[in-house]
Amino acid sequence: MDRVFLYIFGAGASCQVLPLAANFSARLADCARALKDIGPEKPKDNGPKKVWYEDHNSFLQAITWLAQESSKHYSVDTFAKKLFFRRDNNNLKKLKAVLSAYLVIEQTKNNVDQRYDSFFASILNHDSVGNLSLPDNIRILTWNYDTQLDKAYYGFCENISSVTEHITFNKNIYRVNGYCGTHPQVHIGQTFNKMLKGHNETIALQAGVEIYKEYMAGQTSVPADINFAWEDPTQNKLKNAGVNILSDVTDIVVIGYSFPYFNREIDDIIFSNFGNLFSVYLQFPAGFHAAIEERIKKFLINDVQITHVESSDLFFIPADL
Repeated sequence: MDRVFLYIFGAGASCQVLPLAANFSARLADCARALKDIGPEKPKDNGPKKVWYEDHNSFLQAITWLAQESSKHYSVDTFAKKLFFRRDNNNLKKLKAVLSAYLVIEQTKNNVDQRYDSFFASILNHDSVGNLSLPDNIRILTWNYDTQLDKAYYGFCENISSVTEHITFNKNIYRVNGYCGTHPQVHIGQTFNKMLKGHNETIALQAGVEIYKEYMAGQTSVPADINFAWEDPTQNKLKNAGVNILSDVTDIVVIGYSFPYFNREIDDIIFSNFGNLFSVYLQFPAGFHAAIEERIKKFLINDVQITHVESSDLFFIPADL
């Protein structure tokens, strides 16, 4: 039987660059302070500086709002779900816009999480026409709306078109909650390109302001492409697209995803589509495995070999891959 490996990424897979739930509000507040520090003084005329001033202040107020609100909840996702249940669509839209813009800033000014870099260095190969590509027997399902996969791949080719073809729109990569810094209609723009290439903090902050303005520009705005999985109660998107990469999976490597009760219905759909699951590798720091194993066993239909991986300096690659 041919082995097909599915990597499931959660927030812990990007924690070298992006914050986990416990310190997300603090990092948002740090970003707000940095934004305030570079902010222009109020202009005396109505020229271009006035436009930047107003856009800057609008985003500053919004990111300060999200930092304060998220500090009152277990995570930003929890606050988002509360807004969803309240049918507070305006604030949910603002939350997505701020979250996306913030992740644009962090990923534009910071290097990629080096574990993605090493992962691609180990598994990428050349396809029949010489392009770098993922092996056919590797699938990726990520709960993260970041661009760490895209940014890491860009480091190997420095070609944005190749990134969008082989990573961003790869049929074997499914992003449960969507993307940051993109648009549903056109997806790839200058902001996305800045994240891949990287820039200094000032340019990163300006990119955040620009994308937030695009997302919040009234009737002419394009919505953020972050779409929480629970916004689709019937999970049609997952059933129509995501499950296509699951049926022949034989091995799973879980990195940084804790199978929270919050996502139980979606995880149940995912695991119900595995036909020949043979083994599961759980890569977490010491002390976390028992709780994660207990949660994942609730989704397993057959007896499956579960292996604990404690080292976290590199993404685990099974010997059979």
